[in-house]
This record gives sequence, C-alpha cells and structure tokens, in this order.
Amino acid sequence: MDYLALEKSLQRQLLSPLYLFHGEETYLRDRMLERFKALLPGEVRDFNLDIIDGNETDITAIINAAVTLPFMAERRLVIVKNADFFKARRRKSPSSDNGAETGDDTADQEKASPADDALLKYLDNPPVTTCLIFCTDSVDKKRKIFKMLQKNGQVVDFSPLKGRDLNEWINKRARQLGKVMEPAAMAVLITAVGNDLRQLNTELEKLACHAAAEKIAAADVEIMVSKTAELSIFDLVDAVGERKYKKAIRMAREMVFLGEPVIRLIYMITRQFRLIIQAKALMEAGYTPQHVVENLRVHQFVAQKCVRQAGNFHMPELQKALAKILSADADIKQGRQDPVLALELLIISLCEK
Repeated sequence: MDYLALEKSLQRQLLSPLYLFHGEETYLRDRMLERFKALLPGEVRDFNLDIIDGNETDITAIINAAVTLPFMAERRLVIVKNADFFKARRRKSPSSDNGAETGDDTADQEKASPADDALLKYLDNPPVTTCLIFCTDSVDKKRKIFKMLQKNGQVVDFSPLKGRDLNEWINKRARQLGKVMEPAAMAVLITAVGNDLRQLNTELEKLACHAAAEKIAAADVEIMVSKTAELSIFDLVDAVGERKYKKAIRMAREMVFLGEPVIRLIYMITRQFRLIIQAKALMEAGYTPQHVVENLRVHQFVAQKCVRQAGNFHMPELQKALAKILSADADIKQGRQDPVLALELLIISLCEK
C-alpha cells in the first residue's frame, strides 16, 4: 500500500489495528501521522496517545502501552518511531572462524528472543481498541514480525516520489495554496530542489506568497528559489560547450565560494557529460529529440538541456572530455593536485577546441 491508498482508507474511516510505515519520505509520513492523531477526540487525545522511541523503549513497554484500554474513546493510538527491530538482524555466521556477522537473516534462520516472541504474539492477535503504528526507514521483508504484521495489518511504503507522482503532488500542493504551477516552473523547481517534499513545500509556500498572479511561472521560481549547484551546472556546461572558459571558471569559483565542495562539482560535471553522451548517441542513432528526452530516464527539463547541449559537441570530444574529468577526479582524490586548481585546469582543458 502507498500513501494514496492509505489516504483513501482513512477517508472511508477504515482503520487497521496495525500499521508499518517504512521508507525515506518522512514529510508524507509525518503528515499522515497527524491525520491519525486528528481521529482521536480532542478532549481526551492526551489520554489516548502514546509516542514512543523504539531505540529507547523495550518491546515489553511498547506492548503494555498497546494493550491499555482507551479512556472515553473508541481506540488508543500508539506511534513507535525508530522501530528498527523490523530491519535486517545481523547474525554470526557459523562457518566463520572469527564469528563475523552477516546480514543475510531469513525467516527460517531467525532465532526469536523472548521480546520477539511477545511481539509476534501481539501481532498475531492485535486488540481492535488500539491503533499501533510502527515507523522505520527500512524493513527486512523476510522477518517473521514483518510477515505477521503484513498478515494482520497494513504495510505502507513511503518511498521518495518520482516522475508523475512527484508532479501530481506539486500540482496538488500548489492548488491547496491557491496557485497553478506552469510546467516550465515545475521543471525549474524540481531541478533546483529535487524531490525533497519538505523543502519543496517550503519553496511552494514562498512562491504562493510572492506570485501576484494565479499561475506560478518559471521566472517566479528563478527569483524566489535559491539557485543550487545542481541547476548552475547546466550553465557551466553551456559555457564549456561555447568554449567560454573565463565564464565557466568564474561560475565554478562562485559555486566553490558558496560552499559547494569541488569533488561534488566534479561529480555533477561527470554526470552531466555522461547524460550528454547518451543523448548524442541516441541522436546519432536516428532518434528524434522528443524520443531522446523520453529515453534518458531523467526529468524532462534535464533531458531537454542534455539534448541541446549535445549539439555543442562531437562524440569524440565528449569521450575525451569524460576521460579528462575522470583523470582530474583521480588527481584530486589522490592528492596530486590542489582541488580548486585541478577544477580550473580541467575547465580550461574542456574548453579547448
């Protein structure tokens, strides 16, 4: 189940006594937890809500909280954050002489502790008077406790949103703020911020306050959203493609001055040139620009930039450029050159005809 399916079940007031929220998208997860809290009557909410840190509380105490009867309400809500006992358990390898630990725990090999047995017993027959929610960033789906919870409850995946799902979330949030996002504005926003929903929400709220018109345009985003290195790297590669080394060096110096590590800049330049090589290869194979955009498997805005930049280079140039970038990266990591000097020499080399 994903968060959209969970949202629909809440709208129909279909509650399970057990939930496991897992994944790295904490913004969506935290908002969903607030939805669950709101289901408790306000006047007795404090009496029927427990928020527990799984790293600081043993399983017996969690179960005791979950079996407590609600006070003047239909159910209690128990939220267990950092429920790391759903992750893979490291075990000692019997074939290892030094007792080294491995992470390939399976349901058959798992030896349950008394606490695990108590949790399994609870998960096998959870009381309907409590809604127990476990939260963790990752799970081991082979573990018995995962399978038992999946059997008698709901497992909700909060993975980072991508592609169409991310676009739909941005559009929905913009509408909630009384605005409409133009496609170009959305592309610039995603390129600048990424898919961090917490940061995207902050930027959308700023844009809603700034934009006088109903529609948020790309120009609004460029004004209000800080221009990250991820976005600036397109301009730097443009300057390299136009053989304007002074402009490219100035831009690189600005990014370093603003705190961007040279190694990260090298990584992003490498990534960009690899994407350009992919775009160039597809174009030389007869693909139309639109088909190239669809096949690059990156955001449409990024893909369009790569297609345009591919026109600034011949394939042999791109292959040599990538070799130069990798060589500069090795020189920096092995201490053969000062990072900033290596970056500037690389840019000059890339701009050579």
